[in-house]
Amino acid sequence: MSKSNENTVIVMAIKPKYAKAIYAGKKNWEFRKVPPPLFKTIYLYESAPVSAITGAVVFGEAVTGVPLAVWEIVRTNRCFTKNLTGISFPDLEKYAGDKLVTALRVTDVAQFKIPFDGRPPLNWRRFTKVSRVPATNPTESEAKNGRA
Repeated sequence: MSKSNENTVIVMAIKPKYAKAIYAGKKNWEFRKVPPPLFKTIYLYESAPVSAITGAVVFGEAVTGVPLAVWEIVRTNRCFTKNLTGISFPDLEKYAGDKLVTALRVTDVAQFKIPFDGRPPLNWRRFTKVSRVPATNPTESEAKNGRA
């Protein structure tokens, strides 16, 4: 893994009701018009009213195509005994329109809560990892020298 990948994380915005379904194991497929990378931990940012990172997922595979074709593959594939899409087909059609959509299969999930003080992503976004350094007050000489 390159240094640039090691120093970045991916944060994906999701509505609270869908995050709750993923954490409860009732939604194993996430639909996206622009999918994030597979096989990487993706942090879930729940939109308002939660407005926090509430967990992480790993997506193991993707199915891309027009909404009806993706829906039929995901819903009827014999590998998946339950329809754990978390949404209805009319909602998927409304979301994707006539554009391509990707269904991402959740393979691993963890739930936790971290406050998020940055600008949240509209879909998903890469962020550079920043180590937390305790805030300190600059000394008077540092402040005068412009080092503060």
